[in-house]
Amino acid sequence: MRTSTRTLVAGGSVAALALGYGAIAAPNHGSAADRAARHSAPRATFGTPVVVDFFRPGYEPDLAIARAGKYKGSTYVSVPNGFSTTMSYLWRSDDSRHSFHLTEGNALGKQATCVGGGDTELQLDPVNGDVYFNDLQGLTNFTNSRSSDGGHTWDTSCTSVNGAGVDRQWIGIDSNGGKSAVGAGANAGRLYFDYDNVNQDTNGIGGNQLVMNESVDGVHYGNKCEAAEAPCVLPPAVITRDEGIPGNIVVDNVRHSRYQHRVYAIHTSNSQSAVIMSWCSGKKGDHTAAQVANDCTDPTQVVPTDKGHLNVNWHDSYVRAPGNWQTGHLFPSVAIDSKGTLYAVWSEYPGASDPTGPGSIKLAISRDGARHWSKPITVSPTSLKNDVMPWVVAGSAGRIGIAWYGSTTAYKKDAQGVHYGPDPVDTALWNLYYSTSLNALSKHPTFGLTKVSDHPVKYGDISTGGLGGSQDRSLGDFFQVQLGLRGEAVITYVDDTSADRNQDTCGGCGETPAEAAGPVMVVSQNGGPSLLAGKTIRRTPKLFGHVQGKPAPAFLAAASQDVKAPKALQVVGASIRKKTASSVTVTLTTADKHLASDLRTTPIGGSVNTWLVRWAAPSYKKPGDGNQFYVAMQSAAGATPTFYMGTTQAITTTHTKYFTYPAQHAIRGVVQGATITWTLPLKLVGSPKKGQGMFSVTGFTSTQVAPASSSTATVPDQGGELGDANIPNLISALQPFTYIVGK
Repeated sequence: MRTSTRTLVAGGSVAALALGYGAIAAPNHGSAADRAARHSAPRATFGTPVVVDFFRPGYEPDLAIARAGKYKGSTYVSVPNGFSTTMSYLWRSDDSRHSFHLTEGNALGKQATCVGGGDTELQLDPVNGDVYFNDLQGLTNFTNSRSSDGGHTWDTSCTSVNGAGVDRQWIGIDSNGGKSAVGAGANAGRLYFDYDNVNQDTNGIGGNQLVMNESVDGVHYGNKCEAAEAPCVLPPAVITRDEGIPGNIVVDNVRHSRYQHRVYAIHTSNSQSAVIMSWCSGKKGDHTAAQVANDCTDPTQVVPTDKGHLNVNWHDSYVRAPGNWQTGHLFPSVAIDSKGTLYAVWSEYPGASDPTGPGSIKLAISRDGARHWSKPITVSPTSLKNDVMPWVVAGSAGRIGIAWYGSTTAYKKDAQGVHYGPDPVDTALWNLYYSTSLNALSKHPTFGLTKVSDHPVKYGDISTGGLGGSQDRSLGDFFQVQLGLRGEAVITYVDDTSADRNQDTCGGCGETPAEAAGPVMVVSQNGGPSLLAGKTIRRTPKLFGHVQGKPAPAFLAAASQDVKAPKALQVVGASIRKKTASSVTVTLTTADKHLASDLRTTPIGGSVNTWLVRWAAPSYKKPGDGNQFYVAMQSAAGATPTFYMGTTQAITTTHTKYFTYPAQHAIRGVVQGATITWTLPLKLVGSPKKGQGMFSVTGFTSTQVAPASSSTATVPDQGGELGDANIPNLISALQPFTYIVGK
C-alpha cells in the first residue's frame, strides 16, 4: 500500500525553488505579486454581452465550446432552474454567440423523464463533439444525459450513480491525448465524474466525502460499468482525506507528457482554510485512458484511513496550505495548458472564522503534475476589496486568463461592528473582471486587467455560503470563462440588473433586500492577446446605436425540429436614436417589406406574435438594482397591433423562475414597410441623462398562446413553464448593441 505518498505536500520554499519562483507569497494586498500585477501587460477587450434567454433567469451558468463534430464552433450554456420546477436548461448558439436558443431536445428544459433542477454540469467531447449534460436531483441522485446530435436527442439515466445524499458534481474527459472519443473500447476515451457524498465521512465528524466515478457512455457512472442498460453496481471511489467544497476536474491530455492521463480534482479543505489538489495516474503499467480510469475509480483498491476506505492510487497536495485565512468562498478552479502546467485559482479572505479584512483572487502554479505548487500570486488589484467566484482558463504554455466578480466596497458597518466579506455588504456594486497573462511561467508574471462589464452587474451582497448563505443567492456559486477556437476568452455570467427581486422569505433573518434575478449573459473577447500562441483574435467592433445585417437565425424547438419562421418574425436590424431632449425613437426591422399586411403569420408556438427591443438600465441616480426595460408591438391572430413598453416582472416560487413582459404603458408606435418605430419618453425608463447608457439592447420576436397581461404585479406561486402555457417561444434574435444617450 502506497500510504506514504498520500501525505499532503505544502507549496513552500522547496516547491518555489524547484519551480523557479521568487518570494511572492505574501497573502496581504501590498505584496510583490500585487506590484507585478500592476505592471504594464497586454489587455483583452470585449464586445457587447449577449442575453442567452430573455425569459429564464440565470444562475451559476456552465459554458462549453464545441471543438469537433457537426456543431464545431457552436457554444453551449446551461443553468439550473431550481427543485421547485425540476428543470435545468441548455442553450446553443450557432452564429458566433450573437444569439442563443434552447437545444431542440430541451425545449422545456432537461429530459422530462427525471426530476432535477439542481446543480448543472456541461462538457463536450473534444474528439467528436458529443454533449454530456447533467443536473442534480434534490441531493438524491443525478440526471446524466448524452447527445450525439447537438442536443436534438438524448440518452438519459435518472439513476446515474450508485449512491444517495450527493451534491455538486463535475465532469472531466480523458481523450487519450485528443485521439479517442469517449467509449467502451480498450483504446477509447473515458469520462470522470466527481461529487460530494454529503456528511458520509466515517471519522465521527460527519463531513463530506469527495468521490470519483468513470463512465463509458456519459449516462451511467461508477467503476467497471459498461452495461448501458442498468445503474452501476459498485459504489464510487473515495479519493481524499480532507474535503470541503469540490471544484472542477481536468485531465492531462498532452500527448507523450510525463503526466498524460493524470486526473486532477481541486477542492477546499474541510476547515475551509486550505486548497487541495487530489490527483491520480492509476497504478504502475497503466498507459491508456481506460486503464487509468479503471484504477482511479475502483472502490476495492483501498487503504483504511480515518476518513474511511480511500482509493490507494489517489494523492493530495496543498495548493494553499492551511493558515489564518479562508479559502471556502465558493469553488476553487483549475486549468491545464498545452504543456501540462496546472493553474489553480481561488478567493481568499484573512481571518480563520469571519473575514477580518479585504479579500483577493489568488493563483498558484504546478509544473510537476501537482506534486508541488508555487507560492500564491495575488492577481486582483488593491482597489478591489471584495473578490469572489474566480475561474481560470489556459491555452499555450504560460498563457492564462482569470475571470471573477469584484467590488470596491470592503465591508459593512453596523451596530454590531465591521463585517468584511462578500456576504454582509448589501450595498456593494459588483462588476465582472478579467485578467490575462502571457508570461505566467516567468519569475515575475505580469497581468493585464479588464473591467468586462459595461455597467455593474449586481447590487447588494453575494452569497458564498451555499444554501446556508445569505438571502440573496441570485448568482449561484460560480460562473465560467472558457477558450474560443482562436484563443479568445468567452465568459458566461449573470447580470442582476433588474427590479425583479422575490419576496423576502427568510423570516426576519436580517438579510435584505431579498434575492434578485437577472438573465445569463455571454461576452466574447474581441481584441487583445490570444491565449493560443500564433493565433490572433478577430477584431470586431463593439456596436453602438444600431445593428443591421442578414436575417437573424429563426428557431422554434418543437418536437425536436427547427422550424423556419415567416419573414414577419425574422429580425434584421434595430436602432435607438435621439428624437428630442426627452425622448428617443426605437426601431426594429424585419425581413418582411409588407409587415403591416402580414401580422397574421403561420402560428408557430402560439397565435400571438410579439416584436420587442429590450435593454438593461443601471440605476442612474444612485446605487441600486437598475431594471430591464423594453418596447413591444403585439398582434393576436393578425388583429390591429398594440404598442407598449414596460419593465420585466417575475413569475416566482421561492425565487424568480421566469420573466414576463406585460403591456404596462401604451406608447406611440407605427409600422412602415418592414420597420416598427416606437417613440419612447425617457422618463419612462429611468430618465437617463446625456452620456448615460442603455446596455445589451436586443431586438427579438416571440410567440405565445395569449396576449401579454397588463398587470405590473409579480405573479407568485406559479410552478414553472410546464404549468404556464403563456411563457413565450423565442423565434429570432439580433446581435446586441449599446446606446449612449445623446450620441
